Amino acid sequence: MLSGFIQAAQMIPHTQRAADGSLPLTVIGGFLGAGKTTLVNRLLSGDHGVRIAVLVNDFGRINIDAALIRSRTEDTISLANGCACCTIAGDLTKTLIALASREDPPEAIVLEASGLADPLGIAQIALANPALRLDGMLAVVDAETAARVAADPACAATFISQIAAADLVILNKADLVDSAALEHAHALVGDLAPGKPVIRTSQANVSTEVVLGIRSERALPAGPAVANDHAAGFGSWSGSIDGVLDARKIRAMLRELPAGVLRAKGVLRLSDAPDRRTVFQQVGIRYSFVTEEAPAESRTSSLVVIGPAGTLDATALSRQFEACRVD
Repeated sequence: MLSGFIQAAQMIPHTQRAADGSLPLTVIGGFLGAGKTTLVNRLLSGDHGVRIAVLVNDFGRINIDAALIRSRTEDTISLANGCACCTIAGDLTKTLIALASREDPPEAIVLEASGLADPLGIAQIALANPALRLDGMLAVVDAETAARVAADPACAATFISQIAAADLVILNKADLVDSAALEHAHALVGDLAPGKPVIRTSQANVSTEVVLGIRSERALPAGPAVANDHAAGFGSWSGSIDGVLDARKIRAMLRELPAGVLRAKGVLRLSDAPDRRTVFQQVGIRYSFVTEEAPAESRTSSLVVIGPAGTLDATALSRQFEACRVD
Protein backbone atom coordinates (compact mmCIF):
# COMPACT_ATOMS: atom_id res chain seq x y z
CA MET A 1 0.00 0.00 0.00
CA LEU A 2 2.87 2.37 0.80
CA SER A 3 4.48 1.76 -2.60
CA GLY A 4 1.07 2.24 -4.25
CA PHE A 5 0.64 5.62 -2.53
CA ILE A 6 4.14 6.75 -3.53
CA GLN A 7 3.61 5.57 -7.09
CA ALA A 8 0.32 7.45 -7.32
CA ALA A 9 1.88 10.69 -6.10
CA GLN A 10 4.70 10.39 -8.65
CA MET A 11 2.39 9.68 -11.59
CA ILE A 12 0.10 12.71 -11.25
CA PRO A 13 0.82 15.23 -14.04
CA HIS A 14 1.36 18.89 -13.22
CA THR A 15 -1.74 19.93 -15.14
CA GLN A 16 -5.09 18.26 -15.87
CA ARG A 17 -8.20 19.62 -17.55
CA ALA A 18 -10.33 19.06 -14.45
CA ALA A 19 -9.91 21.74 -11.81
CA ASP A 20 -8.63 20.81 -8.38
CA GLY A 21 -11.37 19.32 -6.22
CA SER A 22 -13.90 19.28 -9.05
CA LEU A 23 -14.47 15.49 -9.27
CA PRO A 24 -16.40 14.00 -6.32
CA LEU A 25 -15.34 10.45 -5.43
CA THR A 26 -17.59 7.90 -3.74
CA VAL A 27 -15.98 4.63 -2.61
CA ILE A 28 -18.32 1.67 -2.10
CA GLY A 29 -16.67 -0.91 0.13
CA GLY A 30 -17.82 -4.01 1.94
CA PHE A 31 -16.91 -7.65 2.34
CA LEU A 32 -17.33 -10.32 -0.32
CA GLY A 33 -20.90 -10.78 -1.54
CA ALA A 34 -22.45 -7.97 0.50
CA GLY A 35 -24.29 -6.44 -2.48
CA LYS A 36 -21.95 -3.76 -3.79
CA THR A 37 -22.56 -4.54 -7.47
CA THR A 38 -26.32 -4.54 -6.91
CA LEU A 39 -25.99 -1.06 -5.40
CA VAL A 40 -23.95 0.16 -8.39
CA ASN A 41 -26.56 -1.23 -10.79
CA ARG A 42 -29.29 0.65 -8.93
CA LEU A 43 -27.20 3.79 -9.08
CA LEU A 44 -26.65 3.55 -12.81
CA SER A 45 -30.30 2.83 -13.58
CA GLY A 46 -31.56 5.75 -11.51
CA ASP A 47 -33.18 8.79 -13.09
CA HIS A 48 -30.76 11.37 -11.69
CA GLY A 49 -29.10 12.92 -14.75
CA VAL A 50 -25.60 12.72 -13.27
CA ARG A 51 -22.81 11.56 -15.60
CA ILE A 52 -21.06 8.89 -13.54
CA ALA A 53 -17.82 7.07 -14.21
CA VAL A 54 -17.85 3.67 -12.46
CA LEU A 55 -14.61 1.87 -11.61
CA VAL A 56 -15.08 -1.77 -10.64
CA ASN A 57 -12.27 -3.48 -8.73
CA ASP A 58 -12.27 -7.29 -8.42
CA PHE A 59 -9.82 -9.47 -6.52
CA GLY A 60 -9.87 -12.22 -9.15
CA ARG A 61 -8.09 -12.28 -12.49
CA ILE A 62 -11.48 -12.15 -14.23
CA ASN A 63 -13.65 -9.19 -13.26
CA ILE A 64 -17.05 -10.83 -12.87
CA ASP A 65 -18.46 -7.80 -11.06
CA ALA A 66 -17.74 -5.56 -14.06
CA ALA A 67 -19.53 -8.07 -16.29
CA LEU A 68 -22.57 -7.86 -14.02
CA ILE A 69 -22.95 -4.10 -14.43
CA ARG A 70 -26.12 -3.92 -16.53
CA SER A 71 -25.85 -0.32 -17.78
CA ARG A 72 -22.31 -0.62 -19.10
CA THR A 73 -20.84 2.33 -20.98
CA GLU A 74 -17.35 3.47 -21.92
CA ASP A 75 -17.21 4.93 -18.41
CA THR A 76 -17.55 1.51 -16.75
CA ILE A 77 -13.90 0.63 -16.17
CA SER A 78 -12.56 -2.70 -14.97
CA LEU A 79 -9.71 -2.89 -12.42
CA ALA A 80 -9.05 -6.62 -12.06
CA ASN A 81 -6.61 -9.06 -10.47
CA GLY A 82 -5.84 -7.39 -7.17
CA CYS A 83 -6.82 -4.68 -4.71
CA ALA A 84 -6.91 -1.10 -5.97
CA CYS A 85 -5.30 0.00 -2.72
CA CYS A 86 -2.10 -1.97 -3.28
CA THR A 87 -1.30 -4.42 -6.09
CA ILE A 88 -3.06 -2.48 -8.88
CA ALA A 89 -2.74 1.04 -7.43
CA GLY A 90 -0.94 2.09 -10.61
CA ASP A 91 -3.90 1.05 -12.75
CA LEU A 92 -6.23 3.06 -10.52
CA THR A 93 -4.01 6.13 -10.73
CA LYS A 94 -3.72 5.95 -14.53
CA THR A 95 -7.49 5.60 -14.85
CA LEU A 96 -8.16 8.64 -12.66
CA ILE A 97 -5.61 10.71 -14.59
CA ALA A 98 -7.36 9.78 -17.85
CA LEU A 99 -10.76 10.79 -16.44
CA ALA A 100 -9.43 14.10 -15.11
CA SER A 101 -7.75 14.85 -18.44
CA ARG A 102 -10.86 14.44 -20.59
CA GLU A 103 -12.55 17.35 -22.28
CA ASP A 104 -15.83 16.15 -20.74
CA PRO A 105 -14.86 14.71 -17.34
CA PRO A 106 -17.60 12.88 -15.41
CA GLU A 107 -19.68 14.71 -12.85
CA ALA A 108 -19.05 11.97 -10.28
CA ILE A 109 -16.73 9.00 -9.88
CA VAL A 110 -17.92 5.85 -8.09
CA LEU A 111 -15.41 3.15 -7.22
CA GLU A 112 -16.72 -0.29 -6.27
CA ALA A 113 -13.92 -1.78 -4.21
CA SER A 114 -12.97 -5.42 -4.12
CA GLY A 115 -14.53 -7.31 -1.23
CA LEU A 116 -11.03 -7.73 0.20
CA ALA A 117 -9.85 -4.16 -0.32
CA ASP A 118 -9.18 -1.45 2.24
CA PRO A 119 -11.49 1.46 1.25
CA LEU A 120 -9.44 3.96 3.25
CA GLY A 121 -6.30 2.98 1.34
CA ILE A 122 -8.14 3.28 -1.97
CA ALA A 123 -9.41 6.75 -1.08
CA GLN A 124 -5.96 7.94 -0.04
CA ILE A 125 -4.39 6.71 -3.28
CA ALA A 126 -7.19 8.23 -5.38
CA LEU A 127 -6.99 11.56 -3.58
CA ALA A 128 -3.31 11.87 -4.44
CA ASN A 129 -4.87 13.27 -7.64
CA PRO A 130 -5.74 16.91 -6.79
CA ALA A 131 -8.70 16.91 -9.21
CA LEU A 132 -10.58 14.57 -6.86
CA ARG A 133 -12.35 15.31 -3.62
CA LEU A 134 -13.90 12.76 -1.31
CA ASP A 135 -17.70 12.82 -1.37
CA GLY A 136 -17.95 9.81 0.90
CA MET A 137 -17.25 6.18 1.69
CA LEU A 138 -19.95 3.55 2.12
CA ALA A 139 -19.72 0.07 3.58
CA VAL A 140 -22.27 -2.50 2.41
CA VAL A 141 -22.78 -5.20 5.06
CA ASP A 142 -24.53 -8.54 4.55
CA ALA A 143 -26.94 -8.88 7.49
CA GLU A 144 -26.99 -12.66 7.07
CA THR A 145 -23.23 -13.26 7.24
CA ALA A 146 -21.99 -10.28 9.29
CA ALA A 147 -21.70 -12.08 12.63
CA ARG A 148 -19.97 -15.09 11.10
CA VAL A 149 -17.47 -12.99 9.14
CA ALA A 150 -16.71 -10.78 12.14
CA ALA A 151 -15.92 -13.90 14.20
CA ASP A 152 -13.72 -15.53 11.53
CA PRO A 153 -10.02 -14.87 12.30
CA ALA A 154 -9.21 -14.94 8.57
CA CYS A 155 -11.81 -12.29 7.69
CA ALA A 156 -12.39 -10.15 10.77
CA ALA A 157 -9.63 -7.57 10.29
CA THR A 158 -10.68 -6.81 6.70
CA PHE A 159 -14.38 -6.71 7.59
CA ILE A 160 -13.82 -4.40 10.55
CA SER A 161 -11.55 -2.02 8.63
CA GLN A 162 -14.15 -1.67 5.86
CA ILE A 163 -16.85 -0.66 8.33
CA ALA A 164 -14.54 1.62 10.30
CA ALA A 165 -13.60 3.50 7.11
CA ALA A 166 -17.21 4.26 6.17
CA ASP A 167 -19.16 7.49 6.51
CA LEU A 168 -22.37 5.49 6.01
CA VAL A 169 -23.17 1.80 6.52
CA ILE A 170 -25.78 0.02 4.40
CA LEU A 171 -27.04 -3.08 6.24
CA ASN A 172 -28.19 -5.12 3.26
CA LYS A 173 -30.14 -8.37 2.78
CA ALA A 174 -32.48 -7.61 5.67
CA ASP A 175 -35.05 -9.82 3.97
CA LEU A 176 -32.89 -12.92 4.47
CA VAL A 177 -32.84 -12.85 8.26
CA ASP A 178 -35.40 -12.76 11.07
CA SER A 179 -35.85 -9.71 13.28
CA ALA A 180 -33.55 -10.99 16.04
CA ALA A 181 -30.69 -11.65 13.61
CA LEU A 182 -31.21 -8.26 11.99
CA GLU A 183 -31.04 -6.51 15.36
CA HIS A 184 -27.89 -8.46 16.20
CA ALA A 185 -26.25 -7.44 12.92
CA HIS A 186 -27.25 -3.81 13.48
CA ALA A 187 -25.80 -3.88 16.99
CA LEU A 188 -22.57 -5.38 15.65
CA VAL A 189 -22.24 -2.59 13.08
CA GLY A 190 -23.02 -0.02 15.77
CA ASP A 191 -20.19 -1.37 17.92
CA LEU A 192 -17.73 -1.26 15.01
CA ALA A 193 -18.83 2.14 13.70
CA PRO A 194 -20.23 4.06 16.68
CA GLY A 195 -22.18 7.17 15.78
CA LYS A 196 -22.28 6.46 12.05
CA PRO A 197 -25.64 6.27 10.24
CA VAL A 198 -26.89 2.81 9.30
CA ILE A 199 -29.53 2.15 6.64
CA ARG A 200 -31.36 -1.19 6.69
CA THR A 201 -32.44 -2.41 3.30
CA SER A 202 -32.82 -5.35 0.91
CA GLN A 203 -31.48 -5.72 -2.63
CA ALA A 204 -29.28 -2.65 -1.94
CA ASN A 205 -32.33 -0.43 -2.39
CA VAL A 206 -30.82 2.94 -1.47
CA SER A 207 -31.62 6.19 -3.27
CA THR A 208 -29.10 7.94 -5.49
CA GLU A 209 -29.42 11.07 -3.38
CA VAL A 210 -28.08 9.14 -0.40
CA VAL A 211 -25.24 7.37 -2.20
CA LEU A 212 -23.99 10.48 -4.00
CA GLY A 213 -24.97 12.93 -1.31
CA ILE A 214 -22.79 12.07 1.68
CA ARG A 215 -20.62 15.20 1.30
CA SER A 216 -18.05 14.00 3.78
CA GLU A 217 -16.16 16.78 5.52
CA ARG A 218 -13.53 14.67 7.23
CA ALA A 219 -9.88 15.06 6.31
CA LEU A 220 -8.09 11.81 5.56
CA PRO A 221 -4.55 11.27 6.86
CA ALA A 222 -2.01 12.76 4.47
CA GLY A 223 -0.31 9.46 3.74
CA PRO A 224 -1.04 5.79 3.24
CA ALA A 225 -3.09 3.93 5.82
CA VAL A 226 -1.31 1.78 8.35
CA ALA A 227 0.44 -0.91 6.33
CA ASN A 228 -1.12 -4.35 6.51
CA ASP A 229 -0.98 -7.20 4.06
CA HIS A 230 -4.77 -7.52 4.15
CA ALA A 231 -5.08 -9.70 1.04
CA ALA A 232 -2.32 -12.16 1.93
CA GLY A 233 -4.71 -14.39 3.83
CA PHE A 234 -6.90 -15.02 0.78
CA GLY A 235 -6.55 -16.77 -2.54
CA SER A 236 -8.59 -16.92 -5.72
CA TRP A 237 -9.03 -19.17 -8.71
CA SER A 238 -10.39 -17.99 -12.06
CA GLY A 239 -11.44 -19.99 -15.08
CA SER A 240 -12.74 -19.08 -18.53
CA ILE A 241 -14.04 -21.32 -21.32
CA ASP A 242 -15.08 -20.24 -24.79
CA GLY A 243 -18.20 -22.31 -25.24
CA VAL A 244 -21.17 -23.98 -23.58
CA LEU A 245 -21.02 -25.89 -20.29
CA ASP A 246 -22.94 -29.03 -19.42
CA ALA A 247 -25.60 -27.71 -17.03
CA ARG A 248 -25.73 -30.86 -14.91
CA LYS A 249 -21.95 -31.13 -14.54
CA ILE A 250 -21.28 -27.49 -13.66
CA ARG A 251 -24.09 -27.44 -11.11
CA ALA A 252 -22.63 -30.58 -9.50
CA MET A 253 -19.14 -29.03 -9.48
CA LEU A 254 -20.34 -25.82 -7.85
CA ARG A 255 -22.36 -27.68 -5.22
CA GLU A 256 -19.16 -29.48 -4.20
CA LEU A 257 -16.85 -26.48 -3.82
CA PRO A 258 -14.61 -26.64 -0.73
CA ALA A 259 -16.39 -25.83 2.52
CA GLY A 260 -14.14 -22.84 3.20
CA VAL A 261 -15.11 -20.92 0.04
CA LEU A 262 -16.15 -17.39 0.95
CA ARG A 263 -17.37 -16.24 -2.44
CA ALA A 264 -17.95 -17.72 -5.89
CA LYS A 265 -19.46 -15.98 -8.89
CA GLY A 266 -19.72 -16.69 -12.57
CA VAL A 267 -21.25 -15.69 -15.88
CA LEU A 268 -22.01 -18.98 -17.61
CA ARG A 269 -23.50 -20.35 -20.82
CA LEU A 270 -25.26 -23.59 -19.93
CA SER A 271 -26.51 -26.40 -22.13
CA ASP A 272 -30.10 -25.92 -20.95
CA ALA A 273 -30.07 -22.26 -22.10
CA PRO A 274 -27.12 -21.96 -24.51
CA ASP A 275 -28.12 -18.64 -26.05
CA ARG A 276 -28.52 -16.83 -22.73
CA ARG A 277 -26.17 -16.21 -19.87
CA THR A 278 -26.72 -17.69 -16.43
CA VAL A 279 -25.34 -15.78 -13.45
CA PHE A 280 -24.06 -17.90 -10.58
CA GLN A 281 -23.65 -16.35 -7.12
CA GLN A 282 -22.47 -17.97 -3.89
CA VAL A 283 -21.95 -16.23 -0.55
CA GLY A 284 -21.15 -18.60 2.26
CA ILE A 285 -23.54 -21.54 1.98
CA ARG A 286 -26.22 -19.65 0.00
CA TYR A 287 -26.06 -19.90 -3.79
CA SER A 288 -28.23 -19.17 -6.82
CA PHE A 289 -28.38 -19.63 -10.59
CA VAL A 290 -30.28 -16.96 -12.52
CA THR A 291 -30.75 -17.27 -16.28
CA GLU A 292 -31.32 -13.89 -17.89
CA GLU A 293 -33.96 -13.20 -20.51
CA ALA A 294 -31.73 -11.24 -22.89
CA PRO A 295 -29.55 -13.15 -25.39
CA ALA A 296 -25.95 -13.66 -24.33
CA GLU A 297 -23.49 -11.19 -25.85
CA SER A 298 -20.48 -13.47 -25.41
CA ARG A 299 -19.67 -17.14 -25.95
CA THR A 300 -17.45 -17.19 -22.87
CA SER A 301 -18.22 -18.86 -19.55
CA SER A 302 -16.23 -17.38 -16.65
CA LEU A 303 -16.00 -18.35 -13.00
CA VAL A 304 -14.15 -16.94 -9.96
CA VAL A 305 -13.78 -18.64 -6.57
CA ILE A 306 -12.33 -16.90 -3.49
CA GLY A 307 -11.37 -18.46 -0.17
CA PRO A 308 -8.82 -18.35 2.63
CA ALA A 309 -5.25 -18.91 1.47
CA GLY A 310 -4.44 -22.58 0.98
CA THR A 311 -8.04 -23.78 0.69
CA LEU A 312 -8.31 -23.77 -3.12
CA ASP A 313 -6.70 -26.44 -5.30
CA ALA A 314 -6.26 -24.48 -8.52
CA THR A 315 -5.23 -27.52 -10.56
CA ALA A 316 -8.26 -29.54 -9.46
CA LEU A 317 -10.66 -26.63 -10.06
CA SER A 318 -9.28 -26.04 -13.55
CA ARG A 319 -9.61 -29.74 -14.38
CA GLN A 320 -13.17 -29.92 -13.05
CA PHE A 321 -14.21 -26.75 -14.88
CA GLU A 322 -12.76 -27.98 -18.16
CA ALA A 323 -14.59 -31.30 -17.72
CA CYS A 324 -17.87 -29.37 -17.83
CA ARG A 325 -17.25 -28.17 -21.39
CA VAL A 326 -19.71 -29.45 -24.01
CA ASP A 327 -17.78 -30.85 -26.96
